[in-house]
Amino acid sequence: MSNELTKRAGPKAAPEQPEDAASRLKGKLMEDALGRMFDDGEKTVSGTPRVILALANHAQTAGWDRAKVLQRGMFKAAADSGLEMKFAFYGADNAAGVRRCRITTRWITNPDDMAVVMDRAECSCGCYVNIRDVLAQAVKEAEERPLHAVIIVGDAFHDDPDGLDEAAISANRLRRAGTRVFLMQLGDDPITARRLQYLARVSGGTYFRFDPRTQERQFSEMWEVVSAFAAGGEEAVKMTGGQAATLLLQHLKQEPMPIIEERARVRVDSDIKE
Repeated sequence: MSNELTKRAGPKAAPEQPEDAASRLKGKLMEDALGRMFDDGEKTVSGTPRVILALANHAQTAGWDRAKVLQRGMFKAAADSGLEMKFAFYGADNAAGVRRCRITTRWITNPDDMAVVMDRAECSCGCYVNIRDVLAQAVKEAEERPLHAVIIVGDAFHDDPDGLDEAAISANRLRRAGTRVFLMQLGDDPITARRLQYLARVSGGTYFRFDPRTQERQFSEMWEVVSAFAAGGEEAVKMTGGQAATLLLQHLKQEPMPIIEERARVRVDSDIKE
């Protein structure tokens, strides 16, 4: 008789299910809250200012022309700082009918070069844009080189609930790395507004909504101070002065919410399902 002891086989454990995006986001938010509680300071990006400018707007609309003017203004505001910029936009559809986010492979250092790149870009219209794509790409860029800011200008995004939480996770990672996320909505679509407001709240990002038909001056002033921040941080914004600078500094003090409020989550989910 063998003296070997053998374990009786028990019931097989069920395979672990991958954690959904909402659960992972809650975990990240709690980690952040504990980090702030114990004074785990966030990183501050120094050195050459690098910015990703992302445009989610049809190439034939006024938004595309406005973006060309805006990038010149940013380079002007960042004169002598050595600003480097990448341009992201949404190109042809993928197999699922979703417009793919594309980004320049090199860092651009002057407005004329950027204008040429934007003229050559082809932005397809008619399908869906997911904000999570550009934020995920920004995370990759920040891992390679320090990134000061991600500025997203658009009029509509179509992320589903999981996609919106994935976007928040990426935005949260950027903030922890010292990268500020600016969400600038053009137009008055209320569903897009609520989605971007939710994303800003859970990630500590900065959200502004503008209707270019009636708020061109306010948009230009806010763009000027965002450009100042991209080039020189909060101190540069303080030196700019004015109402827009004061408003931006208030937004920069916002911290991500430690938990996802159920009412906010349900409201965004219901918008997406409509």
